[in-house]
This record gives sequence, C-alpha cells and structure tokens, in this order.
Amino acid sequence: MKVIRDQKFITFCEMLGSNMRFCRLKFGQPQKVLAAHIGVSHQNVQKYEAGDIIPSAYRLKQIADFYKVKTDDLVDPSFIHRSTVTNEVLDAAPKVEVINGNSWKW
Repeated sequence: MKVIRDQKFITFCEMLGSNMRFCRLKFGQPQKVLAAHIGVSHQNVQKYEAGDIIPSAYRLKQIADFYKVKTDDLVDPSFIHRSTVTNEVLDAAPKVEVINGNSWKW
C-alpha cells in the first residue's frame, strides 16, 4: 500500500519526531540508547526524529513505554507545550558572560 505524503502527513511526521526528540533530550540520552532498547538502528531513530519515517504502532508503544509517556502524548501537537514549564530551558541553560571577548560560564 502506497502512503500519500501530503502536507498533513508530513506535518504529522515532523510533529511526532519533535515529540520523540523532546522526550529523549528531557531524559538526556543519545539516540543509540533508545535504538538499543527498541531494537532498531540509531539511524532509524534519527529518521523518526527528523520526520522522514514514522515508527510502527508496535515501536511507537515501545518508545512511549521507554519514556514513560502515553502513545497519545507522542502524537499530540501540544505535548511539548504542555510538558514545558515556563522558562524551563532558560533556567537550565548555563549562565554565560562575555568579558573582554572571552566567554565565561558559571
């Protein structure tokens, strides 16, 4: 069966990939860890996150279980927004100050 790749399908794939990437980065793990857990190559995980391919229902369930979320969360366009506390990324970022052309982190 041939899949029709219209704009809605492409948007869905990209959103699913973004949600997967958000979960992975929240856990602070490389793609290889998820890949080993669900039995695919890290290249497949990379393609999932890029929206180039979509995981099967079985793999989607494995991914959701691994990240301790529901499969509905992974396919929800508002998942990242709902899961992010205001300024969470800014609070977690290291403070950087530039003095005389040198960057200092603390």
